[in-house]
Amino acid sequence: MDQSLMHMQQQQLRSPGFRPFCARQGFPGHFRRSFTCCEARATETQTPSKDQMQKRDRLTRSQEVPDLPAPRSPFNTGSMDITTAGATASLCGHDLPSEKTIIIVRHGLTTWNEQSRIQGTADDSDITPYGQEQAIRARNALSRMNIDSLFSSPLKRARTTSEIMWQGREGPLNYIESLKEAPLGWLQGMTNADAEKKDPEQFEVWRKDPAKFSFDGRYPLLEVYDKAKEAWTEILEAPGSSHLIITHKSMARAFLCTALALPPTSFRSLDMNNGGVSIFRVNKRGEPMLTNMNMVSHEHYDGVYY
Repeated sequence: MDQSLMHMQQQQLRSPGFRPFCARQGFPGHFRRSFTCCEARATETQTPSKDQMQKRDRLTRSQEVPDLPAPRSPFNTGSMDITTAGATASLCGHDLPSEKTIIIVRHGLTTWNEQSRIQGTADDSDITPYGQEQAIRARNALSRMNIDSLFSSPLKRARTTSEIMWQGREGPLNYIESLKEAPLGWLQGMTNADAEKKDPEQFEVWRKDPAKFSFDGRYPLLEVYDKAKEAWTEILEAPGSSHLIITHKSMARAFLCTALALPPTSFRSLDMNNGGVSIFRVNKRGEPMLTNMNMVSHEHYDGVYY
């Protein structure tokens, strides 16, 4: 890049008028500072040409094409050809009519998230204004992707996120029970601090070895794994080649773990932020490949597209 241009852009970064999304939303200073290096590096990236952007804008299709893969951005380069990758075991046990793109998004920030309160299947928390903004920004980041249908948890925080993200789209919006959050019994509605005081031993089991956590004879993590497998089957059987999923943190983790053949002991090795976007490609044999995980750049910068 021309040194004078790079210097000018770096000067713009230092100007009082430049504020990334995290600063505009009132994040604390220590959080904003963690993005300084990213901001500086972003100025060194070459701007895509007009031809490249026009090509990207054409990366949608109005109908399923059985013999062709789902459309992908020309900027998403270097990945393996999933049609021959032999990724993992099939998620549906039979061939699919076409390759599928599955997009997973965690619901926006809620009042209980802000209070560090455990939600589970409780349906008493609401999306905050910031959570609504997360949903809008995720919607914008996915606006150049063709999406045939949306599948969502029926819990209120997921429904609100889904309704925001599906605005301007056609196709069915489906609420399915298998995408609900893990049931957490006595933990639900309690802050993490209060739950730890009430039963330190069981709280530690949930935090450090969740596969062994139980209440009333139920093992929530094992249940959510079974529901994740059920949801995968239902979604892959749906018409179309690209599907959006709105769900919860534990379910999103289980959804990823079951696709990647990770056992319940690996449950906490993955994380999912509010509004975070993960993308799978599933070949015609029903074998998944995780291509992107927990992307949140769209929450901090305008003009980010996946």
